[in-house]
Amino acid sequence: MDKRHFARIGLIAAAALEIAACTSTQSRVTTTYYTIRGVSGEDLDREIAAKGPLKGHALASAAIKFVPAAVSYEESGGKCSYREAKFRIEAEMTLPRWQEHRQSNDPDLRIAWRNLSDYARQHEEHHIAIAEKYAAKIGKELMALPAKSTCDALDKSAQRVLQKNKRDHNREQLAFDAAEQKRLSALFD
Repeated sequence: MDKRHFARIGLIAAAALEIAACTSTQSRVTTTYYTIRGVSGEDLDREIAAKGPLKGHALASAAIKFVPAAVSYEESGGKCSYREAKFRIEAEMTLPRWQEHRQSNDPDLRIAWRNLSDYARQHEEHHIAIAEKYAAKIGKELMALPAKSTCDALDKSAQRVLQKNKRDHNREQLAFDAAEQKRLSALFD
């Protein structure tokens, strides 16, 4: 084999990786932090209420979007079907960061903060995992749609699939929050 053959294989491999990257269903999660300050639990509560996501009604949040990663049609025999239907999640997780964490003289407050901030991250990551499940489900259900006489007719069927999954996704997210709230209430009662 000559060097040109290896160069061609290298170019083909690079192109394949580039194409694969364009159709990746891997979630894209960014994390932003809001800074809170204080030396007591009351200070931290006040800062979270003033600066936290959802106008201070949450400690942390994850803004989630379903994004088509690769959706294409195939027209054959006068029918239209999906050749490919892949979705991914884009999420922006917002978490608190306590400015004076390391300088605090209260070891119990530092431990409680570490536990709370770890829990907040895990909680939001679970929301993202729920969304990832629905992104995969949407793709599978679109691929399972029977071929239609036109791509417009297929799109109408797809809209019903998307709306149903959106409702089910929201319901599961709310159920997770309700179960967590109940679980935490039981721990602290």
